[in-house]
Order: sequence, then C-alpha cells, then structure tokens
Amino acid sequence: MKKIQELSDKKIPIVKIDNSLEKYKTIPIFQNKVEQANEVLRTVGLPKLDIK
Repeated sequence: MKKIQELSDKKIPIVKIDNSLEKYKTIPIFQNKVEQANEVLRTVGLPKLDIK
C-alpha cells in the first residue's frame, strides 16, 4: 500500500492491465469501417497541407 501511495504522490497514473482483452488482439474489429476508410484513401487520397 505504501508503494501505491508513493506513486499517487508523484502524480503518476496507476494502470492495471486486464489480460482478458488479449483475445481481441487477433479478431478484426470494425473491419467494414477499415475497408471504407481504405477505399476513401485509395480514391480521394490524403489532403494537401499548405505548410508555411
């Protein structure tokens, strides 16, 4: 508990990683959205930026 309090005093976020989410690492989530975005990039392309 002392270690967590020391981290809290230093304003460092404490993160606990949930290992049950590893199953989503290989599943293509939102595949239709990715395909739509790739199609738009293929047909329209990236916007031209005017950097001065």
